[in-house]
Amino acid sequence: MNIFTKILAFAAPALIAVSCTSVGDRPGWEYAPDMYYAKGYEPYSQPVEPYEYNPYGMSMRIPAEGSISLGHLDEVYAFENSGDGYEAAGNELIMPAVVNISPEHAKDRFIIYCAPCHGETGKNDGPIFKKVSTLKPAWSGYSDDYIKNLPDGKIYHTLMYGKNNMGSHASVLTPAERWAVIKYVRILSNGGTAATAPTEDAMSETEEMKGDAE
Repeated sequence: MNIFTKILAFAAPALIAVSCTSVGDRPGWEYAPDMYYAKGYEPYSQPVEPYEYNPYGMSMRIPAEGSISLGHLDEVYAFENSGDGYEAAGNELIMPAVVNISPEHAKDRFIIYCAPCHGETGKNDGPIFKKVSTLKPAWSGYSDDYIKNLPDGKIYHTLMYGKNNMGSHASVLTPAERWAVIKYVRILSNGGTAATAPTEDAMSETEEMKGDAE
């Protein structure tokens, strides 16, 4: 082995090691650049070569203010997050005649998102309220007259924005699911139980009771 071969044998690994090391603005050699730089553009991202006609050179334009995503028209909500909006929702917002959510699904959403605080039968005895009693509302449970007399629109508004210690559920419940949960709450407030409440007959009876009361 001549001297040149020996030098190359020792220098090549050192050269490779130095070349693969990033220093300052030098990224070094990348073994598989496709793993670092995706071929497709991420929405609202700024590519290496910015788009001249898009704001901030982004890969797509920001939707016009007030735009509604296809298939999400029911998510448009006209009442603002304020005391006046809460009262207006109670007076003007009415539950749809038909809610295309099964009673079983309504119960499932209630158990996941409501029962941890309010309990499976709506007695404000969920594990969170048991652990931190100061979070409990002033009313004792769903059988309280306050809940029985609370308009559906106000309950929906509370699910939309949250109220007091209760946070918004708009990100986890679709508009139809919110109405279905409200119907389930009405069953519990009229003496139903978690086991028997979610039935079509029970929900129909509740609607009739509400109609008679009005």
